[in-house]
This record gives sequence, structure tokens and C-alpha cells, in this order.
Amino acid sequence: PKFAPIYLNAIDRVLTKWHRASMKDVKHHGHLIAGLVLAFLMISCGADTPETSDPGESNTIETPTIEGEPDTTETSTIEDESDTTQPSSGDDESDATETCPQKNLFATEVISFEPGEGAGYGSGEFPEIVLGPPNGKGNNAGGLNVLSLGVGGTITMGFSGTPIIDEPGADFIVFENPFWVNNIPADVFAELAEVSVSDDGETWHVFDCEPVDPDAGDFGQCAGWRPVQAFEVNDDYVLTAEEAGGDAYDIADLGLEQIYFVRIRDLSESGAAPTAGFDLDAVGAVNFSCPSSTEQ
Repeated sequence: PKFAPIYLNAIDRVLTKWHRASMKDVKHHGHLIAGLVLAFLMISCGADTPETSDPGESNTIETPTIEGEPDTTETSTIEDESDTTQPSSGDDESDATETCPQKNLFATEVISFEPGEGAGYGSGEFPEIVLGPPNGKGNNAGGLNVLSLGVGGTITMGFSGTPIIDEPGADFIVFENPFWVNNIPADVFAELAEVSVSDDGETWHVFDCEPVDPDAGDFGQCAGWRPVQAFEVNDDYVLTAEEAGGDAYDIADLGLEQIYFVRIRDLSESGAAPTAGFDLDAVGAVNFSCPSSTEQ
């Protein structure tokens, strides 16, 4: 071994001290002999003293990489495997008809008004006087909150782009101010008008105004002969001809599915100013599309 000279030199120094030592101290001599024996045993067994590291060398201990094993020092990215619910694409929407929150609809605008001769009553409150619900008085009296069209006068009403649609039964109602004289249904005070409708404001479809039996107080599809009942309108009120009265119309009779405009034309031949002609109170939609979801 490479450290043998060091051990031999140490042994030589021990022997020198031993010869110089006093033979009186036998115990001390025994210690020296034991030390020599131990030194020779170390040499013969090849013991090696660890080398002293070079101060200039790095003391960093390198960790060996085992081939085939993953490098655990790298930061792994864990993907989120949570089950995230994706929003519906809209293809699975329910076919159920959405309930419209608005329960009633009356004319909201006057598209045009061409007064006839003898018109003038109610013009001071025009157009509001013909917008909104009617002010009926029942079978035996006519309402006074009306607009007289005059002889041959014409007015066109709209619903701000909300269509009246065809459903079973009446789809809209025209309200005038007729009444039964002496509470006799066959003796009705009536001022008649022709009603026409349009879905584009250009092409008009007319309900034939042919009295069925005037003596019995039946004037068919003419407007202005059925009394208007007194009723209060709130957000939950649902308009029906049976309860409200007035002259009801079904656009299916004209082969139509929807309309946007209602036109009323007076059919009188004479009348005294300023109340001549048909007296319009209101126009109400029974069946209509929800205003929030319609586009004209």
C-alpha cells in the first residue's frame, strides 16, 4: 500500500523511543509493543486511509441517473380531468311554446286617419282617445270616450309591430259605442263600418259588411252594432269577446295567419257634425305573438 512508508517511519520512531525508555516501566513497554503489533497488522491487511479532498475540487455530490426510470425532478403537468358541463348548443331546445307574460294588447298607434264630413268629436284628445282599452257602458248605453270618423272617414290602427295571429275563435275586436234601445236586442242603435286587415300595410283584405238580418239586429261582419261591456283591464286581464262585447273577427275567415294593421271605414251616408259616422273607441287583440319575441 502507498501509505506503508508512513507506517514504517512511525514504527522506527516507536522502536527508538522504546530502546531509550527505562526498563523499569514494564506497563509502558507493553503499550508500545501493542502499538507495534497493531501497526504491522494494518500494513499486512492492506488498510487504506481515505484521501483528503483537494480544496479546489467541488464537494457537490452527483446523483446518478438510473436509465429507464423517470426523472422525478421535473415538474409534471396534471390536466384537469373534472367533468365540466358544456353549455347547450341550442339544438336541444324545447319545442314547447313559451308563455307570453303580456296578457292583453290594444292598439298602440294610429297609422293614418282621414276624417269624413261631420267628424270632429274626440279630436281634441286624438290619438290617445282611440288607444288602449275601451270604455264600455254595457248594453243600454254607449261610451263617450270615442272618436267620430265622419261620413266615409277612415282610420288605420297598429300594434307597434306586434302581430295579431290566427287561433281558434275570434282574433281581434273592434269597439264602437252602440246600445240597445229600451234594452231590446233587436232594436240596436248602430253606426256601421267596414273592417279590413293587412300584414304589410299595402295589401288589404276586407270582411264583407253585409247585414244578415237588420230587423233582428244582426249586421253580420259589419262593425258598430254589438254593445261594449264595462270591464277593468289590468296586467292579468285576458280579452274575450264573450266578456268584453264589441265586434269580433277571425282572420281565418280571410285565409290569413297573421296581420299587423286594422282599418275601419265608415259606411254612413249622412250625419250631423261633429258626431257623424262611426264612433271608434278601441281595437283589441285577442290572439297575438308575445311582443318581446316578435319582429316585423
